[in-house]
Formats: sequence, C-alpha cells, structure tokens
Amino acid sequence: MMSRLHSAARLAASLRSAVAIAAAALALTAVPHSASAQFDPTGSGNLVSTTAAASLSIFHPGSRGHIAVTASVRDGWHINAHEPLDSYLIPTVLEVIAPEGIAVEGILYPPPELMKLEISEGEMALYHGSVVFGAAVRVARDAAPGEYEIRAVLRYQGCNNLTCLEPASAGASITIRVGTLGETAEPNREDIFSEPLFAGGAKSRGGPAGGSDGSFSGMIENRGLLLTFIFVFLGGLALNLTPCVYPLIPITVSYFGGQAGGRGGRTIVLALLYVLGMSITYSVLGTVAAMTGGLFGSALQNPLVILFIAAVLLGLAASMFGLWEFRMPAFLTRRTGRAKQGYGGAVMMGLTVGIVAAPCIGPFVLGLLTYVGEMGRPLLGFLLFFTLAWGMGAPFIVLGTVSGSISKLPRSGHWMIWVRKIFGFILIMMAIYFARHIIGERLTYIGYGLTALVASLVLGWLDRTPQTGRGFAVLRTIVGAAWIAVGAFILTIPGGPFVKGGGRAQIEWVPFTREALSAATAKGKPAIIDFSADWCIPCRELEHRTFTDERVIEYAEGFVRLKVDLTTIADEQRALKSEYDVRGVPTIVFIDPAGVERRESRVTGFVEPEVFLERMKAAAGG
Repeated sequence: MMSRLHSAARLAASLRSAVAIAAAALALTAVPHSASAQFDPTGSGNLVSTTAAASLSIFHPGSRGHIAVTASVRDGWHINAHEPLDSYLIPTVLEVIAPEGIAVEGILYPPPELMKLEISEGEMALYHGSVVFGAAVRVARDAAPGEYEIRAVLRYQGCNNLTCLEPASAGASITIRVGTLGETAEPNREDIFSEPLFAGGAKSRGGPAGGSDGSFSGMIENRGLLLTFIFVFLGGLALNLTPCVYPLIPITVSYFGGQAGGRGGRTIVLALLYVLGMSITYSVLGTVAAMTGGLFGSALQNPLVILFIAAVLLGLAASMFGLWEFRMPAFLTRRTGRAKQGYGGAVMMGLTVGIVAAPCIGPFVLGLLTYVGEMGRPLLGFLLFFTLAWGMGAPFIVLGTVSGSISKLPRSGHWMIWVRKIFGFILIMMAIYFARHIIGERLTYIGYGLTALVASLVLGWLDRTPQTGRGFAVLRTIVGAAWIAVGAFILTIPGGPFVKGGGRAQIEWVPFTREALSAATAKGKPAIIDFSADWCIPCRELEHRTFTDERVIEYAEGFVRLKVDLTTIADEQRALKSEYDVRGVPTIVFIDPAGVERRESRVTGFVEPEVFLERMKAAAGG
C-alpha cells in the first residue's frame, strides 16, 4: 500500500497542470515524527517580526529605489514560500502601501529553500530564519520635498514539524525623505541592498499587492521550466493535426517552393520567416495576457467569472464534437490566405495564419492564455507562446526543406474529426479544473474520472469516424485503452472520491454544534473535537495516517466526533478558538462523559495512531 501511495504522488505531480487538485490529495504519506519538535502555544502573530529599510538616504523627484523588509522567523518554525509547491498551502505575500507621490512598481520575493520535513513526503518551498523581501518604488517627478511614510504588511502562515498556526500578518513602516536635486543621495544599508534580490535575481510581481499565487506558475517554478516548454512545444505540434491547420501545410510548403525557384537555401529562409511571423502574433498575445495578469487573477476569484470561463470551455468542447461550428468571415479568410511575394510576404502570411487557424486552435490557446494571465509574467508569457508558435511551425520548416515531403503526408480526411474529439475531452477536463473550487474536491475527482472513461469508449470504440486504414484502427484502440487507464487511476487513487485514506476507512466527522456536544454529555458519551484547516499539513497527515488506523476507528465509535473547520475564520470559529484556547492546528480536544475537557489528553500536532489511541482511552476513562 505504501509503494502505491508513493507512485501515485509522483504521477499526480507530473500531471499537475491538468489535475492539480490530485497532487494536493497525495502530497503526504507516512513518516515518523520527531519527539523533539514540540507545539509552541505562542500565538501566530508573534511568530514573525519585521523591519524595513530604504536603499537611499534621500530620494529625488523622478528617482527609483528599493524598500527592504526583513522578516525574522522564530527558530524551529517556517513560513510558506510565495509560491508553495502545493496549491492548498497559504503563500507568503508582501503588501507595500505608499502615499500619493510614491509608486510601488513591483514586489520582490527571494528564492525559497527546498526542505524535506518530517511530516511531508517530498520537498517543500519554505522561508525560515532571517528572510529579506523587497519592493521597487518610484518617486513622482512632481513630488514635493518632505517625508513620506511607507507601510509594509507581510501575510504568512507559520508551521513547524507538528502543527500549523492560523494565517497572520506582521507589519513594519519606514519614513523616506524626498529632497531637492541639490541634496546628495547616499546609499543606505549596502549589506542588504547588495543582495541579488535587488539586482534582478528574484521574482517580481507588479503592483502593491504582489500578485497572486497561480498554481500553474508554481508548477513551472518548482517542477521545471524545461518540461513545461517541451509540453507547450509538443502542444503546438499537435495543433497541426486539427482540420483548420493541417490542410495549410502542403499549400504553404508549395508556396515556399514556388517562391524559392528550386533554391533550397531560400526555401529555408522563407519557412523561417513564416514561422517568425507566426511567433510574433502569438508572443504578443501571451505578453499582453501576462501584463494584465493582475486584473485577470483578481477576476478569477469571482465565482461568476470562474463559471463563465468553464462554460466557454464547455462550449468550445461542444464545437470540437461538431455540435456547432464557428468560422471566420469569408472575406477575411481570403485576405489572410492570399499569397504575397518575397520575404515580407512570408512574414505577413505567418502573422495572419493565426486568424485562419483560430476556429481549431482557439480552445487550446484560451487555456494557455488563462494560465499565463494567472502567472502575470510578461517575459515567461512571451516565451511560452513563442514556443507554441515554433511547435506549430516546425513541420513547415522541416517539410519546406525536404524534397517530396508533401506527397508523403497522410491525406486530410475523416480521421481529423476523431482528433478534434480528443481536444474536446481535454477541454471538458479543463472546464472541471477551473471550476474545482466551486464544485468541490469530490465532484472534481468524479468529473475527471468519468470524462476519461467516456473518452475511452467514444474514442476507442463508439466513434463512427470511417476507418482510413489498419494503422488508424490500432491507434484508436491504444488511445481508448490509455483513457481507461487514466480514468481508473483518478477514481481509485488514495484520497479520491471512492477511496479514502489509501483504500481504508477513516473516522467520520460531523460539523461542530453546541447542541451535539450537549447531547453527548446528556447521554454520558465522550466527545472528540477536531480543530483543523485545509492549509494545515499536519492535519492531512493525521487524516492519512492516524484517522485511518483500524484500532483508532473502532475505538472512536464510542465518541461523538465533531470537527471545527478553521480554513477561514469567522466570528463563530474565533469564539470557539478562544473558548478552547486553540493556538494552532491540528488541535484535538477530548471531552469526557461528564462534559469536562481532559486537558492532559489534548493533541496538538501530528501523533501516531498508538498515541492517539492512548489519549482516547484516557479521555473515555478506559
């Protein structure tokens, strides 16, 4: 069973861009915990202290500089990186608030340290000890001389090896002076501002809030840029098989041959210029999406916007199945497809080919645009779409330089309709991905799994696309079997909708109410109150290790089992935290049959099943 959990976690991580929620469910497995790592009852607000410093003694009107915010994390504790490896973790975010006349141009985050904790299966991206964050600021040209106060707020969530505290914040302020041009500005705190963080060596987010923590962005940063670019390049290659693009290949390559007059070198140059034009179109698109990523990221927090995007993706999926079609106006298609002469004509054809191909590649590009908008990095958005364009253009370059290649291409035909349906099922899974936070984890799993199983039946056996050869029949069978494997894996992975705790049962909880607790006392039954949160790593470890132990489950049947969810804290949760003196999660409170808490049995942090069982017996008087 343990090897199955490990392999499941690795495979889920490689598919994070498509099934990001599965990675979070598989992130933890069993590991021994250290007895030396104890729960610190100090409130989370005292876990991190911050100080601020300015890079210059005086700022002149129109000048630029930096603000450094040094965070000191208490020994034995850590805070999550700005972009954690797991989407359910709460990121560290720096917000810098400046008065009128001072503009915050970007937030700088240092690279995190990858650490393996006792309660995590793999490495985690963390900050600990003394950490320096930064902000790039610019003084307006018309700023009046005088003093300006800049405030910084660091929002974080602290954890140690056993427990996580609720999200908190630490603030610092600094007063900078804007002087006249006759005053000399001296460098300040060179020990801090000589660090790579302030020389372009850190991630920057535009605007005062520092952007958002896009999950796809985290995947790119922490799982490897190389694999991401390879995936996007292969996606561009795959788009050449769509009915809108594939017929253009022989036509365009024939155009290159006619323009080149039989000269191989000129053919290569024309093909390269054609792909360059295509790259410019898509790269500009990606850059614009990334530059507006802040607005896009904020919009994606709105459930109505999320549902709209999911509906658009489902509508585009329907077009892939032939339920409806959309085409460019004929006059525009004729203009963009009209052959032009010379090198400039090759570039122009590349610039406009995206319009002709839009009915087929639009869905794929929309998904990539959404991811780029979440990331908010113009350079990375440019490079991703540049790579996509070169993936689409690679066949033009290769076939344009190889004599007789056109005649060797498979004929355009009904099999392309079958390929479109593959993209349709991928779009359905993308729609589920974007709606995952609204529909919930269980329905997300079920949606992924059922979509894959239906895709296997349709693509492998039920589709009525006319057979074009024995090779195509074999391909259909292989694709159908592959989709069955994907669907079966999603529906049977540990933590999935039908398999809990690695294939075993686990303790069943009901939401806490005072009425339920009072009823337990009236019946003379002991009670367990579990204070936990979705962002709490030790809470997940308890769920996977301790609450799935058969002895624990059996003995817990004699208790009333109540859960308090502290993922978001409202007045009711805040009152319960105060009443039971809960300083961090997980905290397990045991109430004896007389309705009195057995304080000596309280659990703070992860404990093994044997320890939890002893605490239950002590609370029950057994």
